[in-house]
Amino acid sequence: MSVRKLTARIFGSLVLLCGMASAQAQEHVPVADPLQFDPDFRWFEPIYDMDLADMKPKKRANTGWFATYDRLNLYGSRPELENNAQGLESGLDSGWGHRYEVGFMLPDADKGWLFSWVDNDVGQFFSVRKERGNRFNEDELDGEATNAAPPFGFEAIPGISNNRGFNYRFVDEKRSENVIDFDSYELSKTWRLEPYHYGGMLEPMVGFRWFRIEDTNVRQNFISSNDPDQIADGLAGRPNLVTTYGAASELMTTDQAFTENEAITGQIGFRYFKFFDRFTFATDFKVFSGANFQSSYNNRHTEAVVYDGTDTIEEGDEISRILYEETDRDYTRNEEFFLGFDVRGELGYQLSRAITVRAGFQLIDVARGLWRGGDIDNSILRGGDNDQDYLMVGGTFGITLNR
Repeated sequence: MSVRKLTARIFGSLVLLCGMASAQAQEHVPVADPLQFDPDFRWFEPIYDMDLADMKPKKRANTGWFATYDRLNLYGSRPELENNAQGLESGLDSGWGHRYEVGFMLPDADKGWLFSWVDNDVGQFFSVRKERGNRFNEDELDGEATNAAPPFGFEAIPGISNNRGFNYRFVDEKRSENVIDFDSYELSKTWRLEPYHYGGMLEPMVGFRWFRIEDTNVRQNFISSNDPDQIADGLAGRPNLVTTYGAASELMTTDQAFTENEAITGQIGFRYFKFFDRFTFATDFKVFSGANFQSSYNNRHTEAVVYDGTDTIEEGDEISRILYEETDRDYTRNEEFFLGFDVRGELGYQLSRAITVRAGFQLIDVARGLWRGGDIDNSILRGGDNDQDYLMVGGTFGITLNR
């Protein structure tokens, strides 16, 4: 073969290969160009009434990923305690919390998942403020101090200083009336049914729910060598502090019981909602039932402040020592059947294509199976029964995000 023919064939092959590569590049477009990524974070893109009027209910309902947040103000019922001579179980106490929801709804299959977390805490105490025998620390008032400590000059020894934010020393003797920490976690499978004749939509759901409910029962008692009962050699069954500690002193006694409920339940329910112009009317109803694994412990903590005085505490007396003691924890366990329901109603208003603000009410009723107050056989606190109820009811205000 001549050199001329060989060169012509090689050149022709190169031209053919370049043409095939060019055609192939035109037919097979890359799956995604990373430089063309558009997450569409235009949360405040405006929406008009005409857009909503032309949009079918299924198009307005949440699709894909969506999330909600609500601020809760739920009032909680008080515990039923054995030593409840003051009738503390009557009435409700204000509590504050949050509700977070994250869900995913398949746009074509009309089914998805919903995760929700509800947290609401109530902390109601009866408190009496009592001044210390040596009611203020003079070193802190005139700029001097018991010991030097950087970086801001001087401070008194911890435990003998004035109360932070005040120019004197005091204690708050507390008694719990309604102290509870409520947490609920739920995961549900949801289905979206076809819209009704007037546009309402129903979403049945089935899942499970885990509750963690912690109750606190506290009683405090503060006595001083300056109390009349102490001067009368420990009347009313109180210990004589001067005899016990060898000098004028103060004693704070705290009896406490902490009860934890871990409930694992199954749950069924539904969500119904309807759109009217920019407004959304919605209601949820859920019933849950399962096992509650309960545990509780109680003990006593004492704090004794001993002064350098002999029989009574005078202004200017210095603290010689502070003694802390705590008894061993006494544990108790139990199991109960847990039952209750959760209902809420909301009214939402569409601000933009992605944002809806909403307000409503919520009621959560643990009808049975809750333990509050600690062990009922405790001779000091005398807690509550293992099978109590707990009601929370109040208002909510929040926001929904969905593209």
